[in-house]
Amino acid sequence: MREEELTLEKKEYISLLFLLYGEVLTESIKRRMRQFYLDDFSLSEIAENEKVSRNAIHESLRNGAQKLMKLEKKLHFLEKNQRLSSLVEQLELTEDPSQREAVLQKMKGELFYGV
Repeated sequence: MREEELTLEKKEYISLLFLLYGEVLTESIKRRMRQFYLDDFSLSEIAENEKVSRNAIHESLRNGAQKLMKLEKKLHFLEKNQRLSSLVEQLELTEDPSQREAVLQKMKGELFYGV
């Protein structure tokens, strides 16, 4: 995961996973991921601050991202959150009571049954 190879889309995805699941990571990986993904530090800046190699930071970030993606693959919390967010937007834009009820039923299904 060289910095220039990390697409904005993937960086945003990992940032969302970090916000959702980051507490399960070790303190050092959590700190490094926060700096890289949320605070926009470069690998070099983090390495310099922690007095370690860029490769050590790279490996921490890679391992952390893999753990987060593994959690999402099992739990699907981000996916579910995104579906619910979409339904909330639909609800806000819908004025017709019967359509609002249909959206609410979809939300209930998502919350209670995962469908």
